[in-house]
Amino acid sequence: MNWIKPRALRPGDLVGVCAPGGPVEPAALERGSQALRELGFEVRVAPGTLARARFTAGEANVRRADLEELFADDRVKGIVCARGGAGALGILRGLDLDLLRSHPKVFVGYSDITALHLLLNRLGLVTLHGPMVGRELATGAFDRSSLLVALTGQGALLAAEPGDLLPLRPGTAEGVLRGGCLSLLAAACGTPWAFAADQDTILFVEDVDEPPYRVDRMLTQLGEAGALDGVRGIVFGDMKGCSPSVNDDYGLEEVLLSALDRWDVPIALGLSSGHTPSPQITLPFGVRARLACAETAEFEVLESAVS
Repeated sequence: MNWIKPRALRPGDLVGVCAPGGPVEPAALERGSQALRELGFEVRVAPGTLARARFTAGEANVRRADLEELFADDRVKGIVCARGGAGALGILRGLDLDLLRSHPKVFVGYSDITALHLLLNRLGLVTLHGPMVGRELATGAFDRSSLLVALTGQGALLAAEPGDLLPLRPGTAEGVLRGGCLSLLAAACGTPWAFAADQDTILFVEDVDEPPYRVDRMLTQLGEAGALDGVRGIVFGDMKGCSPSVNDDYGLEEVLLSALDRWDVPIALGLSSGHTPSPQITLPFGVRARLACAETAEFEVLESAVS
């Protein structure tokens, strides 16, 4: 696949905000928008962002229209999602794929926004797994350096610090970084937007508060669906709340290795992107990365996410 990188953001660029998934609190939306302004960008909030319909930020047609309008407007140079929550998978059908492909731009989000990463990555568009306006940008719980490097292309590319990651299986691999939230990757199986490692892939997987049996089931589902056949290395996030209870006689590491025993690839745990108690790292999907596991684990992004 020939990946398309969006234009790098520049000081003063207009950044659009929309809510493709769950509802957003107005105060958090304003705090996060102000954080974007303090990073040097102008902000436009899509008109339906504060809408509510059941557990989503408005009906699917409104959320879909907001996203398309931000992509279509050439004055908008980037899009940062307001939050994840539920509902993003439900807007994929009906999106104007030709419009999205012909207007590549910076796109940031995580959690349920994994559904949109899957669609945009299938179109060959590089995307950013990173902080959202009504969440980390509102609270300051994001890694400023990795976000700005991903948005602007200025600065050192991401490389995990020594001791950041726990090596689970040895080996060295290089490939295109893809992935997202495990529950969304599993939920997309059988849909037109299902994850498939159709080229050498470094897979990033993260989730939160999923018990070990569900983590095992979802990884097994991806494996049996053939989604992991092109994976050359796997990096897990912090997996907060996914460990067994103190009364269980096994650990999360054992669960992950057992579910992935068919794949003789390097595996590491603990990259603080997505749902994490640490300042959230921004990861670019669609660029090359390297994972090396031995007594320690090394992970690095090898190319800029923007042009």
